[in-house]
Amino acid sequence: KSLKLNKKELSLIKPLYTSEQVHRYFTERDNKLNVIYTTSHFKDPNSLNDYPKLKNHLDRFQAIVTSTYKPYGLHRSRKESFFKGSKILVLRKCSDLPVFSYVEFDSFVTQSFNIIKSNRINLKYLTAILNSNLIRFWLLNKGKMQGDNFQVDKVPLLNIPILQPLDNIIFIALVDQIMCLKEQLQDTSNLEAQIDNLVYKLYNITYDDVLVVDPEFSNRMSKEEYYSFCVEQK
Repeated sequence: KSLKLNKKELSLIKPLYTSEQVHRYFTERDNKLNVIYTTSHFKDPNSLNDYPKLKNHLDRFQAIVTSTYKPYGLHRSRKESFFKGSKILVLRKCSDLPVFSYVEFDSFVTQSFNIIKSNRINLKYLTAILNSNLIRFWLLNKGKMQGDNFQVDKVPLLNIPILQPLDNIIFIALVDQIMCLKEQLQDTSNLEAQIDNLVYKLYNITYDDVLVVDPEFSNRMSKEEYYSFCVEQK
């Protein structure tokens, strides 16, 4: 605000999101930071002549910018389309649970995130599958770990086995509920457990194998209740 940028200069200012705003299922809309987003065209030292206040601001840092994209770039820009519209933000390093966050608004992120966009699958349904306990178990054993931390990079993401049911409405409805409640800072553990149960059923996981994935599952559902649930869902 102190730079008092004009409309054209403001067009280069994009909302930047970090792990402080990006959570499992839900991303807070209010960002704390912004980024001056430029493309490779701005490697020309005269490229910011039409953006005088931004140019003056960035010129202050020329002495410490050693990037090959200097004077007005720190890193090769990613395609802006990735940051626009609906997508799933994936935190690349997670200490406890993998973080897959569905976002509908423009949100720019650093390389500490991967971004999933697709026209082949409903992204809310995919968010449910990726945040499930079964996929957490898969990433823990078949993905890439860095000590006790999940390293959710491109290769592990592409290797995750994704099934598409004939009807994904219930998954989408649960994700909508979870996102709404998380925005209100309410607990969603019960709804997330429902998604876990639906994913176990979708992937035809036996009760005994569910106990391998989640040893405490027997405290929530008996074998008879689980198989009855699976039959009801059909």
